[in-house]
Amino acid sequence: MNRSVRRSARLVLIAAVCLILLLASAVPVAAEATDEILDFTITVDVNEDASLDMTYHIDWLVLDDSIGELEWIDLGVPNQYHTDITPLTDTIDYIDDEGDSLSIYLDRPYGEGETVSLEFSMTQDHMYQIDKFTAGETVYSFTPAWFDGMDVDELTIRWNGENAGAWQPDCYTEDGYLVFETSLSAGDRYTVGVTYPNDAFAFSEDRQEGSKGFVPDGGDDYDYDYDDGFDPIDIVFGLIGIAAVLCVFVAPIVLVVLFIRWIARGAGFGSSQTMGKKIIRTKIEYYDHCPSCGAGRVEGKDNCEYCGRSMIKSKEVLEESQVNEPEKYRRKGTYRYGDSPNTYIHVNVINVPVRSSGGSRHSGGSSHRSGGSSHRSSCASSCASSCACACVSSCACACACASSGRAGCSVKDFFKEKLHEGRIRVESRQE
Repeated sequence: MNRSVRRSARLVLIAAVCLILLLASAVPVAAEATDEILDFTITVDVNEDASLDMTYHIDWLVLDDSIGELEWIDLGVPNQYHTDITPLTDTIDYIDDEGDSLSIYLDRPYGEGETVSLEFSMTQDHMYQIDKFTAGETVYSFTPAWFDGMDVDELTIRWNGENAGAWQPDCYTEDGYLVFETSLSAGDRYTVGVTYPNDAFAFSEDRQEGSKGFVPDGGDDYDYDYDDGFDPIDIVFGLIGIAAVLCVFVAPIVLVVLFIRWIARGAGFGSSQTMGKKIIRTKIEYYDHCPSCGAGRVEGKDNCEYCGRSMIKSKEVLEESQVNEPEKYRRKGTYRYGDSPNTYIHVNVINVPVRSSGGSRHSGGSSHRSGGSSHRSSCASSCASSCACACVSSCACACACASSGRAGCSVKDFFKEKLHEGRIRVESRQE
């Protein structure tokens, strides 16, 4: 390769790096919290039919209204099986029932420094599991909605303790209620579990958590407005919005990455790149029983279904020479390993680049790079979810994080209003 070609390629790479840094600097860093939850209190009473009467109280402080004033709140609820949604404060204008979440529209916009206190009640069903850990016992497991962008100074769950046999985590009692208290940082979650004898209430297999059943209507106290049809303009607006986001934010980055890869692949470097297979074997040993609450481990679950504690005792990435009969562990999957019923081998197969040089002068360096890459760990070998609404299937939690609506937010103006058109509207009838 002559000197002028090398110099040109180097300049192109420098320009590409500068462009990437420019784009990165244009992407805003994590913004300061615009809101804070001063108090989030949920009071729970168990009915004779095993449904739950739940009262939610929230004190919401607006810290910054530079992106718009607070106009609504999207709050996750455990599931779609709820009735009698009743606003209890004048700060609530109306509530949209969206199945696993509620859109709570406020009586007016709230600006910086203002605190809005709101309260509503509802009856929630499909919240328990019969014989979950022990035959003859039914367990309620509840995770309130969490807030990804703000702290909760005080979270309180007051659960009527009548007939309760056990509960997790530790709490104190007050006026017949089990009182669970904590504070949450942005994105944190908190789960409580309360256990009852199977004859404490009218538990039914058809109405336990995870079962399919009739979705109840709102009862006599609510008016339901249904959209008569599908507005084609919704699709048009949605496609335009997606295209705009892709063009403005995603397309430049993708083009830069593709350009760099094209340069590195052989624009004057005399080399080509192929892909090879790499097998990562991870030995995982589980606890037989949860070290926190003592519940037995459920096959295929990494966390305790009762208290959420990790059931993984140890995890180790093994070289092929450390694995007995490695030929049995070459396909992606999880396999029992050894005599212990709690020890497994997790096999992950990934594609890795293998550079082959066009000249013998570089073959040694290429071999060195390939050998070195075999010691790198890969995030593909672990299973983690970044979705804030990810819950295990047996967790009767609010699988929807909470968010707020801002008057000046383009997301609200462009998408949210279109999203809410045609949904069921629940109007409280003021007496």
